[in-house]
Amino acid sequence: MRGSDLKSARMKQAYLISSADVVEPAMSVEDWADFERGVALFNCREHWESHEAWEQVWRRHTEPSRIFFQGLIQLAAAYHQLRRGIYHGAVKHYNNAYFKLKQFPGLFLGVDVGALRRNIETGRVEVERLGPGRMDEFPHDLVAKVVYNRPQDG
Repeated sequence: MRGSDLKSARMKQAYLISSADVVEPAMSVEDWADFERGVALFNCREHWESHEAWEQVWRRHTEPSRIFFQGLIQLAAAYHQLRRGIYHGAVKHYNNAYFKLKQFPGLFLGVDVGALRRNIETGRVEVERLGPGRMDEFPHDLVAKVVYNRPQDG
């Protein structure tokens, strides 16, 4: 993302984690169930509901890598705002999701994070190109899917 675009992202110190803290959290059976429910809902374009499922996992964790869940939540919020035609909210949440997810490797908790980052960038550029008055023209094929394969030890 261009540097100026990230100025509108919430760059709080709490959202920056060290490379040593980019560690997959220990996930309980309940965590996996809520996480996977969130993925399924997101991929069915039930973005608000996926946000709610992932928030349950985020609330149960305290380690720095919990911002991974926040990144997913904010991507779901970007699509929710996009659907509602709220330009500023869509751009803001795209930026915040990217800022958080860029700190993670290409694969994290079985999620293809690299693909999500590319989708975020493509979608944000398209939203900005369309502008506030043409959000309803956003191409549906640019709405990301979470490519996910549960890790073997998960």
